Amino acid sequence: MTASGGGSSIYDLGYRGYEGPRLGRWAAVAALLTHSVRTAYGLGRSARSKVMPVAIVLMALLPSLVMLGLFAVAAQAGPASEAFERILPIRYSTLYPFTAPLIFLFSASQAPELFGRDQRAGVLPLYFSRATSRLDYAGARTLGLLASLLVLVLAPQLLLLVGRVMVAADPVAGLGKELPEVPAMLAVAVFMVAVVGTVSAATAALTPRRAYATVAIIGILLIPSIVAAQFVELDAGLLGQAAVLLSPAVVIEGVNAFLFGVSPDNETLVMAGLPDWSYALAAGAWIAGSLLVLARRYQRIEA
Repeated sequence: MTASGGGSSIYDLGYRGYEGPRLGRWAAVAALLTHSVRTAYGLGRSARSKVMPVAIVLMALLPSLVMLGLFAVAAQAGPASEAFERILPIRYSTLYPFTAPLIFLFSASQAPELFGRDQRAGVLPLYFSRATSRLDYAGARTLGLLASLLVLVLAPQLLLLVGRVMVAADPVAGLGKELPEVPAMLAVAVFMVAVVGTVSAATAALTPRRAYATVAIIGILLIPSIVAAQFVELDAGLLGQAAVLLSPAVVIEGVNAFLFGVSPDNETLVMAGLPDWSYALAAGAWIAGSLLVLARRYQRIEA
């Protein structure tokens, strides 16, 4: 049916209101979280978007793959195999220094994409006008980044674990030998992901400009460790210890040594002389502070 007059026409296209189920707030949050994980790994996007995350994952797996080959060689050494394995450089407790730069790079490249893209496109009002609140949006994006990082952190550890079990003469006995390492492995992964992810999320949320956010994240994660090392080498006392706790990278390495119950290889940690538990407290402070900054940003952001 049409009606015309005065040079205009009205068309009855038969639009009807939506009568299906309304899933509500938590379904919207879950969908945003899933979308964030897919975005971080370039899923559903162009091939160019997949290059960086896929390359980082492959490089993170490379040390574990090399160690699997060495474990296979060690298994052929008979009685000398245990002594040979002890001199190998990569174990569960020492994998962090090899993968940390890749974890930082992944977070610095993907956090601005998750938190800055919607600001640049001006679509935040669309999210906030629906079932999701401002904090729901910030929480879903942050959890998506954390889940993406958790995959990157745990994949090399799990590959190492499976490889050690498979090359054992008795896989069942080998599994029993490796399982006690799993709680520390998971705890270190959670701390590492939480610190790096929340710091990156809070930093990326402060600016819609991707380049600025990337540089700022890398600076926050790397520069304080250099400053801390200088202060500790100068024997600055309490100032040096404070500088160590203000470095996310050094704090994570301290937590890694604390939870695995090993002596840290980082000379800055050894020279600082701080108790092991202080690094876990500092990690908690970094996480809490970053979440407060993130929440404050999205409560005040214009939409």
